Amino acid sequence: MRLVFAYAVLAGLWILLSDKALGWLFSDPAQLILASTMKGWLFVAVTSLLLFGFIRRRLDQALAVSLREIEAQTGKARALQLLDAIAESSTDAIFAKDVDDRFLVFNGAAARITGKRPEDVLGRDEMAIFPPELARQLIADNRRVMAENRVISFEETLVTPEGRRTHLTTKGPMHDDAGKVIGMFGISRDITDRQQAEMVLRQNIEELERFNRVAVGRELEMIGLKRQVNALSQQLGQKPPHALSFLDNPAAEPKAGEAP
Repeated sequence: MRLVFAYAVLAGLWILLSDKALGWLFSDPAQLILASTMKGWLFVAVTSLLLFGFIRRRLDQALAVSLREIEAQTGKARALQLLDAIAESSTDAIFAKDVDDRFLVFNGAAARITGKRPEDVLGRDEMAIFPPELARQLIADNRRVMAENRVISFEETLVTPEGRRTHLTTKGPMHDDAGKVIGMFGISRDITDRQQAEMVLRQNIEELERFNRVAVGRELEMIGLKRQVNALSQQLGQKPPHALSFLDNPAAEPKAGEAP
């Protein structure tokens, strides 16, 4: 609108001032008509050049903006392709959901663990994958992550085609450019085998400790019997057969040839 107003003002001033100037310069009607014609063509040429320059500038600006948008979209597309390649090559289940708890991303590992194809899951929630009670708990965990806007790890026991498996799942919020929560992501790792190994390790440690307690108890019994034998030997005027002085003085070790 400002451009139209400026053009109207300049055109009016041009017509008014140029007509007066021609009136002062030419008194012959034929010369005045010719000069007016030339003035008109000059006006058309100048305004055409100005209009061309203005349109060219606008086109260049629009083209630059379009190129930046294309580059940004290309960069985003490449980033998404890279993320997709990383997700698909991962042995951990990787997924993402919108604020309505609908799956947006569901990688191959997630499909293998749940036995569900991505096309059967995308756009739906956990009710399409797990039993209702488990699905409701998982959905509640997702909403908690988005509501509290922080990363939280959960130990989840899932029903899979391989049976009940324990997963350590880390979930966190996703944000837009303004920082608003627009969904959540999750990375889930099967820790069933690790838990079983830890349980076997605890059992072995407990068994070793129990065996050690029994062994120590038997050793103490043997020391007590040896003390009794030494005492009886001394009463009979015989040399004690067992060297136990190191028990009262740890620095004193049994001499060579002495029975402990």
